[in-house]
Amino acid sequence: MNVRIKGVVCLLVVALLIIPVFTPTSSAFFHKKRTIKVAVIMQRWDILDVISYPFIISAYQKCLKEAERWYGVKFQLYKFWDGWNRGDVQNGRLEKLGIDVIIAPGGFGGWHTPERYREEIKRFVRNGGGFYGICGDSTFGSMGVKNLPKTYGHLIKRLLGFKQLSPMLGLANVYTDASVFKDMVGHPWRFTKLDLAVCLTQLVVSRAPVYFLRTSEPIQKPYFRKTLRMMLGNAPLVSGSKLKGFFMPDVIDVAVFLGSDKPYDKSMRWKKAIVATTYGEGRVILSAPHPELTVGKDKAHDIFIRNLLWVAEALPNT
Repeated sequence: MNVRIKGVVCLLVVALLIIPVFTPTSSAFFHKKRTIKVAVIMQRWDILDVISYPFIISAYQKCLKEAERWYGVKFQLYKFWDGWNRGDVQNGRLEKLGIDVIIAPGGFGGWHTPERYREEIKRFVRNGGGFYGICGDSTFGSMGVKNLPKTYGHLIKRLLGFKQLSPMLGLANVYTDASVFKDMVGHPWRFTKLDLAVCLTQLVVSRAPVYFLRTSEPIQKPYFRKTLRMMLGNAPLVSGSKLKGFFMPDVIDVAVFLGSDKPYDKSMRWKKAIVATTYGEGRVILSAPHPELTVGKDKAHDIFIRNLLWVAEALPNT
């Protein structure tokens, strides 16, 4: 009899130890955090990527730590570099490492990219990956540029040393509106690398009002109908082709510019600042401004984090 009792007690003890592990309400299960793999993609042919790399990575590390604290998720950050003929993206590491989201942090490299590089990124997003294009890479993720005088193409090649300009990714049916560059650049043949450096310096200290619209997707729900000032980056986005709109997913206008700051003029007002859409099975956000680089603004950092979580399909419903 004592043996039977001991046996029953042992079974109960084992059950108490094992069952909670498989129970969804157990603390072991409830506190398990999802790890989101994020790859920041940079290009060795883009001098701005090479120069700004330490600052960019430091800013992202700070934002991701804030995200882990605020949203209860975990991130693993990868730094991807590509040269013209080979590199992390072109060697298939997006798939091999199981990356969830690409962050394209900006710069000029998107104007001049190898075909294999573009195809790997499009395949990644089409198969369910996320793409978050910021500043110059909001153009890279778009259909291209509108209102760019022909002479400006020569200006870009001359300043950046590109032999030719390549197609953009076309992940979202929007364009970058280059008309805002006219007052900034003036006569393109007189615009020098020094002038470009001055414009970039002005961008770092710029702050422009960005208004967040009420949208069906709760990407920026805490900020609906609110205005935040954040660092400028690229020219604003505008609607894409009506014809392409028949077979491309709708674009959500997440936020618009209410004003501008140097080096841009007032023509940015009411144009698109941040948009969201889908491409195949993946999600896409394009952001002309730099919320993640806006120093001293936790709310701007939260804008960046919520965008990132949305493209990773990990944004809480709150």
